[in-house]
Amino acid sequence: MQIYNIQTNAEGRELTHHGFDDFPCAFYDEKFSEFIGGEVPWHWHDEIELVQVVTGSTLLECVGGSTPLTVGDAVFVNAGTLHKMTQIGEQDCRILNFVLAPQLIGGAKNSRVYKHYVYPVITNSELPYYKFSANSPWQSRAIKELERAFAASQQKNATYELAVSLHLMRFWQLFCENQPGILASSQVSSVQQGRIQALLGFIHQHYRDSLSTAAMSKAANISESECYRLFSSALKSSPNQYLLHYRLQQAANQLIESSRPITEVAHNVGFNCPAYFAKRFKQAYGKTPKQFRRE
Repeated sequence: MQIYNIQTNAEGRELTHHGFDDFPCAFYDEKFSEFIGGEVPWHWHDEIELVQVVTGSTLLECVGGSTPLTVGDAVFVNAGTLHKMTQIGEQDCRILNFVLAPQLIGGAKNSRVYKHYVYPVITNSELPYYKFSANSPWQSRAIKELERAFAASQQKNATYELAVSLHLMRFWQLFCENQPGILASSQVSSVQQGRIQALLGFIHQHYRDSLSTAAMSKAANISESECYRLFSSALKSSPNQYLLHYRLQQAANQLIESSRPITEVAHNVGFNCPAYFAKRFKQAYGKTPKQFRRE
């Protein structure tokens, strides 16, 4: 089952339970045309995410960095990393991705594999993501292991879990052998990411209200100038632009999932003027709210 409406809590943590308790790994084959606005919105999760681009292109954004991904590229997104993906260009971008608990690779938290080769990576605050390109011989081999894991996940035969685990561990082995620096983490939490998460959490909780930058800044215990700087450097947006974008995303969700009148939807997401809501919605999605719901 694909997930095109990513639900998060106030702090931006994804609420989806990926995989099963006894096999914490989920595989997704997704097209960006199915995501609202053609993007995977800002979110984070405790799991590792491994993505490969099959068609089209996408831009991966994390706090403090971004990278474009084209056909054949793959990317590792670290556990706990706040991230977003947006389609680049006109061609519908299709991605294959695994979202998996670190224990699937490392085993129990007291095991030697987990302590030596997994925990240092997922606590490495300097490693939000890592891009893999077929132009590099070892990275090409790592991408091939991902492809084999993707293929095994679709076979669903009697031993597919073993095959998926095997190829993911080979991928991890290549990663650790060729980038040993990922194992030498400072294991210090990112102050910047913590502040961004506090800001987003406040917006996600209070987006229906009349919000000011001063109120957002106070919630994160920072100055207004620092608030603007964080949004600009980390999210390439202003606080008010992010708030508008989030309100429109929530409106789009309500239009799809409910039969509430459009005027009520506008008020529910913080717009006091339905005409202004309709104007902004069409600017964002290329359709009026009524057209969007119908189509």
